Amino acid sequence: MTLAEEIQAIRNKLETRDWLANELKQKEEHFGLDTADFLAKWRAGEIPEPDDPDLLSEFQAWEGLARSLERVEAELKDIEDRLGTSNRSHRNAVPA
Repeated sequence: MTLAEEIQAIRNKLETRDWLANELKQKEEHFGLDTADFLAKWRAGEIPEPDDPDLLSEFQAWEGLARSLERVEAELKDIEDRLGTSNRSHRNAVPA
């Protein structure tokens, strides 16, 4: 992958992260619950599966958005770690 392609891939991931965070914020404001609390209660069964298919779809989408954000953040962390390792290796190779 060229440097320009790598930079564009990072930009895309950052844009995706920002979009996901905004979508999650909208869910939190709509339901009056932050995502971490929602996920903990939803996964523990403290929030029962609703009979209303639209509400069920909202909850499933909320969970999916949160998983997607976790994935994108992990990918960005991997890139950061890789670039950090690369920079350290380069600095160590330069004579003092």
